[in-house]
Amino acid sequence: MDEWKRVAWSDESRFRIHHVDGRVRVRRLPCEQLLSSCTTGHTQAGGGGIMLWGTFSWAALGLVVVVEQTMKAANYLNIIADQLHLYMEFFFPTENRSFQQDNAPCLKARIVLEWFEEHTDEFHLTL
Repeated sequence: MDEWKRVAWSDESRFRIHHVDGRVRVRRLPCEQLLSSCTTGHTQAGGGGIMLWGTFSWAALGLVVVVEQTMKAANYLNIIADQLHLYMEFFFPTENRSFQQDNAPCLKARIVLEWFEEHTDEFHLTL
């Protein structure tokens, strides 16, 4: 249990107002599928959305960062370079610490893994 208290994670999520294709999906019972009262209008544009990235651990939640673009390796590298150092230093100042990430392609990109190799003295990366 003590080892898990020294691990931090991060994740990103996209929240959309409408689906990209602009269609509104409605759940109906089988007997309702042809009723005119169950129809909906169409959305002209794809709506809007936001992507957020955050860090969390046993100790605390980190800052939530708005991702301005899609999450690609370069964008992820900028976020972790700006945010991960601060989080790890603040919440794990003297302990042996680890950062665990999932297997998303942008997180396993060469430039990202090289950055983590350069910072192995600060924290251990777990995939």
